[in-house]
Amino acid sequence: MKSLRNEEGMALLLVLVIVALLSALLTEFSFSTLVDLRATETFRDRTRSFYLARGGIEAARMILQEDNNEFDHPAEFWGDPMVNVPAGEGDVSLTISDLSGHFNVNSVADSRGNPQPGYHRFVVLCEEVLEIDRLQGQDLANSLVHWFNADRSKPTPDDNYYNSLQPPYGRKGAKLETLDELHLVRGFDAGIVRRLQPFLRVAGAEQINLNTASAEVLFAWQFSAAEENVEIIFDRQDIAALLDYRRESAFRQLGDLALAEGIGERWPAAWLQNSVGVKGHLYRLVSRGRVNQGTRLATATVEKKGNQLLSLKVE
Repeated sequence: MKSLRNEEGMALLLVLVIVALLSALLTEFSFSTLVDLRATETFRDRTRSFYLARGGIEAARMILQEDNNEFDHPAEFWGDPMVNVPAGEGDVSLTISDLSGHFNVNSVADSRGNPQPGYHRFVVLCEEVLEIDRLQGQDLANSLVHWFNADRSKPTPDDNYYNSLQPPYGRKGAKLETLDELHLVRGFDAGIVRRLQPFLRVAGAEQINLNTASAEVLFAWQFSAAEENVEIIFDRQDIAALLDYRRESAFRQLGDLALAEGIGERWPAAWLQNSVGVKGHLYRLVSRGRVNQGTRLATATVEKKGNQLLSLKVE
């Protein structure tokens, strides 16, 4: 009888071990299934968010095409951010900003290495933004002049610098396609690029929109002739007066500049003819699509005339 009880005890122990193993396997299987389910749901939500973000870009392009007046100012409908607008099972947030008030850094020089009116503007912009002196600003501008030079048969003063890097590389010999390329240009370290980026662009016409240009760009825009021939029409106080007027009312036409305090009829002499306007032509569109925990961000650059999509990035 004692042997029989021992055998029954071993059988019970074996059953308990098997039950424990099955429970562990069931728990592991349930956990794996839950993880796979969550991963599938996340993938599904991110995919839906992608299409919402991409659709937001198209909606922004439609908004810009509906804006047909003769001026562009952030107080208009397109300038109001749209936040968490319901769309399907998620929502979309949309921001449209005018890049036309930024300085087109590609206007510093032509592809043959010849400085253009933008050269002197850029030097002054560097002085204003980076708080450096004229010689330092000229050095940065010269780096761009050499970087744009497409003539490979004639070396530039910067070629030795690029060849000495590890790994070495040559100058591009073409205009910038993105602002991130500035990191490759001699003298443009991460700090300088970070501080200059909010004032720069690489696409669109050279003309700036007076309704969106910053004080730094408006001041630097006067430096458009050869350095020795530059005449400063607007000092910093005048620029502040223009911004004060613009905060209250858009410049609907160039003649409205005369309405700003202290400006009067001096404004036509401040900038080169046709270098300024009151309309935007280049815009940055940022669209965020969200479904549950899935989020995607789409960023685009659009030329308003012709509704041309110049760049698109989805993260």
